[in-house]
Amino acid sequence: MKKLDTLPRALLLAGLAALAGGCAAPQDPAATPGTVRPGGLQDPQFVTAAAGNGRYEVQASRLAMYRAASPQVRSYAQMLVDHHTLANNELMDLVRARGMRLPGVLPRDKRTKLDRLASASGSEFDRMYIRLVGIEDHQADIALFERASRELRDPELRAWASKTLPTLRSHLDRAQSLGSALR
Repeated sequence: MKKLDTLPRALLLAGLAALAGGCAAPQDPAATPGTVRPGGLQDPQFVTAAAGNGRYEVQASRLAMYRAASPQVRSYAQMLVDHHTLANNELMDLVRARGMRLPGVLPRDKRTKLDRLASASGSEFDRMYIRLVGIEDHQADIALFERASRELRDPELRAWASKTLPTLRSHLDRAQSLGSALR
């Protein structure tokens, strides 16, 4: 559970910056580079990371709905598909309204994780899915969304991040319970 806490803050920020590379800036002529707080999480960084993470979690969870050995893991995966699909759609509506574009492919690190998951089976798959998607990825999501709810410039994006946090926390709690039961 504390694995994310041990990651250096700079590593997390570097990963977010790498994810943001493919996101276009809003098409607002009043927005100038000087209006973004230096060092703060920028709206395009967050949008790109949140969208990539959300797409990945839906894809990984769809895989789990069919590959998981445990009915509890399949049920958890279905819940993630439902919740993250809804959140992804809400985010896409916000993004479109701001004239932003997102890359159409999963980030490389997420594709690698998906490939690792696809190579596992049975109870090994269940444990890996819960550890990677349910716990590690949700810990990272929560850290990102907490930061976004404090630092984003766009009030609607900030509000969406804040509104989504309780759901992400409940996903993490359930994954931690499942992880303990699968040992």
